[in-house]
Amino acid sequence: MPARQDRLIFVAFADPNLFLQGDQAAQRDKERFSFARFIAHAKLAEEAGFDAIFKPDFLGLDQLTGDVRPRAGFEPLTLLTALSQHTKRLGLIITESTSFTEPFNIARYFTSLDHLSEGRAGWNIVTSYYGEENFGEGRLLPLAERYRQADEFLAVVNRLWSGWKPGAVTWDERGHRFDGALIEPTDFAGRYFKVKQPLDIPPGPQGRPVLVQAGASEEGLDFAARHAELVFTATPDLEAGVSFYRDLKQRAARHGRDGAALRILPGLNLFVGRTAAEAKQIHLSQFTDRNLLKYRDKLVREAPLFKLEELGLDEKIPASAIPSEAELQQVERRRSRGLLLRRYLDRPGATLREVLSNIYEFGHLTLIGTPETVAAEIATWFESHGSDGFVLKGGNSFATVAREVLPILRERGLLRPPTEDGLTFREALFGTPAEPARKSA
Repeated sequence: MPARQDRLIFVAFADPNLFLQGDQAAQRDKERFSFARFIAHAKLAEEAGFDAIFKPDFLGLDQLTGDVRPRAGFEPLTLLTALSQHTKRLGLIITESTSFTEPFNIARYFTSLDHLSEGRAGWNIVTSYYGEENFGEGRLLPLAERYRQADEFLAVVNRLWSGWKPGAVTWDERGHRFDGALIEPTDFAGRYFKVKQPLDIPPGPQGRPVLVQAGASEEGLDFAARHAELVFTATPDLEAGVSFYRDLKQRAARHGRDGAALRILPGLNLFVGRTAAEAKQIHLSQFTDRNLLKYRDKLVREAPLFKLEELGLDEKIPASAIPSEAELQQVERRRSRGLLLRRYLDRPGATLREVLSNIYEFGHLTLIGTPETVAAEIATWFESHGSDGFVLKGGNSFATVAREVLPILRERGLLRPPTEDGLTFREALFGTPAEPARKSA
């Protein structure tokens, strides 16, 4: 297989709390809202050569647990806008829902962030699967309709972002001036949204944010193939990674897109030690009985069709505890997650402990070893076309990844040069200049 001519893309979750293990984790709750920790985390990511940081989001408070706590890390737009002033080259990927906001708001949010960050805004587009009690009529549309609504939402924001034509705003020694003849009304009237006026903010350096998507349902994959520039996914092994990679690139081609315009980034957890044995012990330390039982209860809440709540850790999983694929296809919330869970659980003779230990990171790749061995595995995934990069979700030490793993990848010529400043996020990813928004989606 010929060597790839592009390079790895590395994105890190923006929350430093996800990279604490053992004794460190005991201090997490005392410090979890310290903004200084988030600044230090973002700066280290930038120095190490990460391309972006990413803030996932869920619009609701889970009150089903016995230990209710607010989510650490603040609201995504607020947090990453603040971090934009402490970084210079790091992309800023923010999660916003098409179900529970308005296109005009989203267009303004990301245009503002693009200006404030000098062209580093990215939008993780989600349709949401809960939280409807907190918005409007308190209704969540069926899955397929949520994606139809998202298509229309994207059509509106693209029209808003493309409404300012070249020359609509100019700057000189007297300040900036606007030419209203070059600012087009939006005049959009669809099934879900109506927007009359143009955007009231001139385009940012990128024209529009980099578009990111992570839905794993058929509807989500089709949406990604048509619109996304970055796709976050869960592929637990190289065989699954290569299969997903090939499928999604082919889907994009069927929609008339160049597969290179869409980059696929599986989630990654790294457990790194000075020796392979130390790394393995660090990883195994997660699997205490208490942690596994808490994880069982979490799965029960998220996938109630699975009858696991009465099972002990060392009991074999009966067939009666596993719903059929046909039953899961009728689920409107987290359907893809339920189907994936079924594949993990449908192993005759397996105990709950064995399955929970195996899926603790739920479909995401977990690499365990020394800096050299995990770097080699990352390179293998990239060179085998199992991924275009990774989203680092968690592990035992972000500092170790930043200071010991990424330098090895850089030595192999797989990372963006650290001195490459002054580029927009899209230019850094694809080598292309600012991109005007597409008129339709």
